[in-house]
Amino acid sequence: MARVQLLLCFTILFASVTLLDLVSAHLKFKPSLPQIEDPKTVKDVEPYTVKVVMVFVADLEKECPKTNKFKAFFEKLRGFAKYVCPIRRIGQVDYDRDMKAKAGGIFKAISSFAIGKIREEIQEEKQEAIDTFRFMKSVAAKIMGGRKKEENEETMTLTAEQQKEIKEGILKWETIITRITNTMVSSTSTSASSSEESSVGKESETSAKGESETSAKGESETSSSKTAEASQSSSLTVTQVEEETSKDVSTFIMNLEKKCPQKEEFKVFFEQLKGTMIAPRKERKGLFSRIKTAAGKISGAMQVMRSRIGSKSAEVKKNMEAYQEQVMKTLEELDTIHAQIVSQNKGKASLTCTPTQQVQIKQTITKWEQVTTQFVEVAAQSESSASSSSSSSSSSSSSGKMQAK
Repeated sequence: MARVQLLLCFTILFASVTLLDLVSAHLKFKPSLPQIEDPKTVKDVEPYTVKVVMVFVADLEKECPKTNKFKAFFEKLRGFAKYVCPIRRIGQVDYDRDMKAKAGGIFKAISSFAIGKIREEIQEEKQEAIDTFRFMKSVAAKIMGGRKKEENEETMTLTAEQQKEIKEGILKWETIITRITNTMVSSTSTSASSSEESSVGKESETSAKGESETSAKGESETSSSKTAEASQSSSLTVTQVEEETSKDVSTFIMNLEKKCPQKEEFKVFFEQLKGTMIAPRKERKGLFSRIKTAAGKISGAMQVMRSRIGSKSAEVKKNMEAYQEQVMKTLEELDTIHAQIVSQNKGKASLTCTPTQQVQIKQTITKWEQVTTQFVEVAAQSESSASSSSSSSSSSSSSGKMQAK
């Protein structure tokens, strides 16, 4: 009888804690703009927007559950960064099509959370996101509509009013995304707590049926044993995780390299990338150890590419600088995860990686691949534009000489 009463007390306590969890499930996150220099000309708008959005997304992601659905959602947000204030520049191919595709990806990710009681709420907030997207397009169109014939992207200076519209528009977008994320987090917490409450309720029922303490103890030990076995079977050694990660990264690097110009700066960059992220078969040093010691080489290679890039556009260089910072940040995050693994396995013969840490590593590697791709794409597009301009200039010069003759 005393045991039943004790279990009932635990059940009540659990329900109270669950209620508190639900109340605290709402994000304590307030969107804001970082203290960085405002865009001064039209060409500054995209790098400014990318930097602001990347900081916002990184901070918001820290507050959310580490699930595949949230991971997919934040990947879509990062991919959309430059389109939050969509000012199309000269030479950008397939801009509108890519923007619409990426916006559609975000809306689809939001819809994946629209289930159960919050379905209607999510759909309404998704519509707000769509309206905000249209609003930002109108802001961009209004700015570009005021451009004079003699002005280009580098000479068109933004007025104080235009700067204010851009900043307020980005903040409006961040606010609705935060509200949508808050609803998604609440939905996830509610689903998880309902499942746990149902499970606990069934175990109180079992006790009330008068199971003996011996039987309960036996079941408890069996359950603990199974849990331990499951935990051990789902945990992997760090060596296994590193090998699997290296394979994925190797495939990513090879595919990315194929898309790039065969120029010296690109070759240097990819050689450093392979040397850090892909381990030679005979080398004993693991992926995480190589990243820690060679991250500086990657940064150096990216710096070389930025300095040698054909484009002299300050906007391109700002974009590449922002992506480089994100690349180095993800490498630091991997090093932090590895340090935690080493710490928790102190005194053990081999390092093991928990399922949670495996997910963290995979998410960070995905983030690294994404920002690395963005860095290389900006460089490649810039190189292509520079080559086209050079070819056009050469053609015009030749034509002029022929006419003179």
